[in-house]
Amino acid sequence: MSLQSRLAAIALSLAVLTAVPFMSLAKTPGLRVGSAKVDITPPINELAPPFTSINDPVFARAVMIDNGAARSVLVILDVPTIAAPIAADLVRDIAKAARINESNVLLGTSHTHNVMRVDYDGPSIIPGSTKLVERVKAATDKAVKEAEASLQPARVGVGRGDMNLIANRNEWFPAQSRFIDGIDRDRTQPINSKVGVIAFQDLQGKPLAFIINYAVEPVLMDNVKTEISGDLPGAVSRYIEGRLGEKVVAMFTIGAAGTPLYRSHPDPYYGQSDPRAIMSAYGTLLGEEVIETARAIRDFKSDIMIGGERDVLTCPGKRTTPLNLRKMCAHEPGSSLPACSFTTADAAPVSLSMGALKVGDVTMVQTDANVTPALGAKLAQLSPVSNTWVVALTFGPMRFVVDEAAYPLNTYEATASWAKAGCAEAGYLDKSLGLIDRLASSARK
Repeated sequence: MSLQSRLAAIALSLAVLTAVPFMSLAKTPGLRVGSAKVDITPPINELAPPFTSINDPVFARAVMIDNGAARSVLVILDVPTIAAPIAADLVRDIAKAARINESNVLLGTSHTHNVMRVDYDGPSIIPGSTKLVERVKAATDKAVKEAEASLQPARVGVGRGDMNLIANRNEWFPAQSRFIDGIDRDRTQPINSKVGVIAFQDLQGKPLAFIINYAVEPVLMDNVKTEISGDLPGAVSRYIEGRLGEKVVAMFTIGAAGTPLYRSHPDPYYGQSDPRAIMSAYGTLLGEEVIETARAIRDFKSDIMIGGERDVLTCPGKRTTPLNLRKMCAHEPGSSLPACSFTTADAAPVSLSMGALKVGDVTMVQTDANVTPALGAKLAQLSPVSNTWVVALTFGPMRFVVDEAAYPLNTYEATASWAKAGCAEAGYLDKSLGLIDRLASSARK
C-alpha cells in the first residue's frame, strides 16, 4: 500500500474511531501508575578504560502504566547503547515480569557517552562491560518489580513545551562547500525544539512521574572522557526528581536528535568552558520547562488507551568511508587529513527494529537507531496523531535512519548509516504509519 493510500485509510480509521466508544475503558477501574529508579553506577574497580572516576550517578528508570485492561512498561537506562541480543533478552524479561506482550514494552537508553556500553567486554570507542551487563539486568528486573509494587490510582496529562537549546548537527562549511558534523547556528537545517511531556499525578494532583521527549544527542560531557556521567538527560532527571521529591521519577527519551547549542570546545582565544557547568545549566533549564509545561496542563485523564505494536524494516546494507567528520577527512589545502572522497561499498542487509506504543493521546514511534531531524519532521507531517513522538532506543544495527536527500550530501549521518540509499526513508515512514494504523485498529476492538 502506498503512503498516500495508507494515509487515506488512517484518516478513515480515525473518523470511525472517534464515533465508536472505547468499550474496554468503560469496564476498567481507572488508570494506575507506578515508577521506580535503581542505581546502576558501577564501582570504581569495575570501570573499563578510559573511565577512572564518577561525576554523577546513573540509573535504570521504569514506569508502569495499567488501565485495568492493558499494561505497558517503559524502561530507560543511563547508558550509551545496548547490544541488540542483550536488548532482546531484556525486553523478553521485562514482558515476562510484567505479564504483558513484548509489544507493550519500551526499552531505551539516554544515549550518554560517559558510561560503558551494555555489551560484553571487547574493543570499541566506548567500551563494553560484562559486569555492567549483569548489573543492568538485575537493576532492570528490580525497577520493574518496584514499579509494579508502587502502582496507584493516577491521572495523566500531555503537554508540549519549547526550549531553544539545540541545533541540527549538519553545519555548512563554505570553504569546503559541504556539510560537516558541527552546530548549525545559521538554522538552515530542520530541528525540533519542542519538549514533549507526559505527566502522571495522583488523584490529589501530586506529581508521580514524567516521561520527557527532547530531540538532543546528549554529548556535553563527552570531552570529559574519563568520568562516568548521565550527561544532559541525567541532569534533567536529577533536577526534577530533586526538586519534586525522590519518589518522583523523570524519564528522559531521545527524539529525532540534533546537537546541543552550547558545548565545551577548546579555543586559543575564548578558552574552554566547564562541561559540568553547561550540563547543570541544561538540567536546570530543561527541568524547569518540563515542570512548567506539566503545571500548565488542564486536561488530566483517568481513562486512557494503552497498546503496542512491533515490526522490522530490513534494508540493503552499505559501508561508507571515510565518515564525514572533521577529524576524519578534509578538503582544505594543506591539511594532513585525507581528502573527503567518499566511497560506498555494498554490505550485508541491515535490520531496524521498530515499534509504536500508545499511552493515551501520545503515540511513541520507537527504533533501535538514531532518526535524523529531517526524517522526524516528515513523520510528524504525515502522522494522523498530533502527539507523535520519535523515540530512539539504542544505537543498533542500522546506526542512523536518514532521509533520501542526505545521501548525496554525504552528511555525517548518511555516511555513518549502514542502510543503503533508496530504502530507509520510505521504509521507515511506511512502517511507522502502519504501526500507528494498527494501534488505531486495535483500539476499536
